[in-house]
Amino acid sequence: MIPVFAAEGADRQGPGWAAAIRDVVDQTLPESGGLLLRGLPLTDKADFEQAVTGLGYHRLGYRGGIAVRKNDAGVALNASEEDHRITLSPHNEMAYLPDYPRKIFFFCASEAHEGGEVPVNDIRETVKNIPAHIQEEFRDRGVRYHRSLSRTSSAGAMGWPETFGTDDKARVEEHLTASGYAYRWCDDALRYHYNRDAFTAHPETGEELWFNQVTELHCSYWRSHPDYPSDLPDHAYPATTTYGDGTAFDDDLISFLRGALWRTTRAVRMRQGDVLVLDNQVLQHGRFPFQGPRRHYVSLTR
Repeated sequence: MIPVFAAEGADRQGPGWAAAIRDVVDQTLPESGGLLLRGLPLTDKADFEQAVTGLGYHRLGYRGGIAVRKNDAGVALNASEEDHRITLSPHNEMAYLPDYPRKIFFFCASEAHEGGEVPVNDIRETVKNIPAHIQEEFRDRGVRYHRSLSRTSSAGAMGWPETFGTDDKARVEEHLTASGYAYRWCDDALRYHYNRDAFTAHPETGEELWFNQVTELHCSYWRSHPDYPSDLPDHAYPATTTYGDGTAFDDDLISFLRGALWRTTRAVRMRQGDVLVLDNQVLQHGRFPFQGPRRHYVSLTR
């Protein structure tokens, strides 16, 4: 499903190197949705950042994102630092926000000893397995995302200062208000919610795409998380999802949708030095559990 392009012998300092890579990306993504670049002369985060910068795409930050990762100012962020025992289901990056990346670049700085593959899923294939009446229900009602953030970060969730890049409540409120979110403070904890469509149109093809994180941000994820109790109310977890009118999803529906994602998913094993490029609106990504010093970096671009 993911074409592999070998680049042995490439000279990162040579003329036209970045332009040649960008040509491959721009020509391949519209057809395949993703590609794997192998054999590039990249050994560490600095090399990867230099390469991505040279491609000339507009970089996107991670403000408001939910993954457990440091939201620093670099070109490349750490891929999710979530517990290595946990499987991260296929998802479209930041599909729960109005400003999400169009392209995602993953760089493998070090491989896991065992596991750690990247599950990749073509959402266009998944939606064929979702009955028409379920799709129509989501078109009509949309999705509401609920977030509950403490001040301090934990192993399974980022605190609101790291999520929004500031510990100034007034600045957080300014951002939430400008975004049209409903919010309230509970002492030093922040709760907010907002609505998004379940589908979006691809900006180049116009194709309607299932584009949300209905299952990935549902409270059932945290109910099975090793760092959280399984018996809390839905809204006590770091996030959950409902229909746009606030009606809770049936657990069987969430299970069915999760299964639909996995049925069309394939695993990509990245080697040290590999760069995986994805059209974020078409191909989802995730992470299998792993053992060993796995280190991946990610760069988000428009």
